[in-house]
Amino acid sequence: MNQASLPTPLTDLRKRAPQARALIREVLEELVGPVELRYEFYREWNGCWKVRTEFSGSAKGRLEFTLLDTPSGGMLALPRPLPERWRLQTGIKASDGTRWTLSETGELRAFG
Repeated sequence: MNQASLPTPLTDLRKRAPQARALIREVLEELVGPVELRYEFYREWNGCWKVRTEFSGSAKGRLEFTLLDTPSGGMLALPRPLPERWRLQTGIKASDGTRWTLSETGELRAFG
């Protein structure tokens, strides 16, 4: 898969924070069930947006998400670290319906 067909770091969050919140909730609810969430958005040194979350409900924990733009213009909220079961069995659904995962070596790739 060439670099042009991979998601790229989301660097402009203006007007997209509500979409990111909804996507993170959707990802977690698909994978662990209904949750209550707290979000903390921050920007990495390279300009990429990340989100720290704390969740409770069906499951309790903390996860950090990297926000990415998919090639078709959707948004991907990739949990870091990506739990092994999600990486191998389900992938992570982006807002455009595509699914993504990480290879054994940690490279982003389409799921399936």
